[in-house]
Amino acid sequence: MGILHLIFVLFNFRTLGRLYARINQQFPGVMDQLWEQQSFARKIDVVFGFAVFAKRAMLMNFAVMNLDKLPVYLLGDDQIAALVRKLNTGMSAGIYRFFCTVTGYR
Repeated sequence: MGILHLIFVLFNFRTLGRLYARINQQFPGVMDQLWEQQSFARKIDVVFGFAVFAKRAMLMNFAVMNLDKLPVYLLGDDQIAALVRKLNTGMSAGIYRFFCTVTGYR
């Protein structure tokens, strides 16, 4: 799934960058907490699987596949909620969900 993370991160690079920056600005330290919540296997898959932007790949997974694991208070910020909505309504979101389901990366 690593190369696919890179492809989907590149498709949504700008939106993920804005989301990452907004979360870091409004809620410092949350990105590190989210990264620590990931299992060792997921970290290995993201880091060693061609995903140059590991935390953006993690954000893509949280925002599109595992929205229920994203802390609710983050979605209380209008800009963060709009960026998450944009990621979910984008053309690549359906394809990303399909590949995550097929590969078992949920």
